[in-house]
Amino acid sequence: MELNLDLANAFPVQTVNYTQIELWLVGCGGTGSWLAPSLVRLGRVLSQQGKQVKLYFVDPDHVESANVLRQCFCDAEIGLNKAKTLVLRYSLAWKMEIMAIAQHFHSEWITPSYNTLIIVTACVDNAKARESITQVLQHNSHRFAPHIWYLDCGNSKRSGQVLLGSHLSTNPNDYHFDTLGCFRLPAPTIQQPDLLVPQPEELADNNLSCEQLALLNSQSLSINQRVASEAFDYLLQLTAGKLRRFATYFDLESGSGKSLYTTQACIIEAIPCSQVNTQPKFAR
Repeated sequence: MELNLDLANAFPVQTVNYTQIELWLVGCGGTGSWLAPSLVRLGRVLSQQGKQVKLYFVDPDHVESANVLRQCFCDAEIGLNKAKTLVLRYSLAWKMEIMAIAQHFHSEWITPSYNTLIIVTACVDNAKARESITQVLQHNSHRFAPHIWYLDCGNSKRSGQVLLGSHLSTNPNDYHFDTLGCFRLPAPTIQQPDLLVPQPEELADNNLSCEQLALLNSQSLSINQRVASEAFDYLLQLTAGKLRRFATYFDLESGSGKSLYTTQACIIEAIPCSQVNTQPKFAR
């Protein structure tokens, strides 16, 4: 069996040299509600390191009885807005200022500024929301280190993935490393285009019964916490300048997992339309 040296050959992801950071959590339900406390803890740590930290929780939905147990809510919170509930809980616990936005996310809220790193973590379950979040990457230039990163969290009943990206280009030449290493990564929606394909339950004219919808949306009690844990480590490593992977897939049923590391070859192979033309050049 051939030894895989991708991790050993991977370069850390480089970010802008920032004094301010914005951490956005879009979607405060299944995965987002479990990720929220970790995001606030990260903000607290960065604040203690001298960074100016801004935290935003975004979700228009309210806690329903069906959310209790699988999501990080309790019976007493039924009927309350999810983002506001989490903000109240964790701003008091960690003494951090957090802004709750009880609306659907709008890409125009994100604007790059000097010495500011912006990370938008998406814990959403529909193509329309991901399309809006993806648009924030249009601000990034191919000439400079990106100010904005998009971390996407997704899962099915017993499997999940975490994908990180910064650019919308499908041209492999836009992702070549320089002497310092990896500054650019293809957006999650470039790595996995089906993230932008609406699922049957998302379509307005779907004829699914309540029973069918329940089966489609059934998930393990542990899957969202696992996705949140993976996402937190991505955020922790990225903000510390130590992250050497950009995609992680795992399956709870088999206990298996796989990551793609920040090597030139792995990044090029993650761009679907470039695989046929470039894979032989970067063959391992």
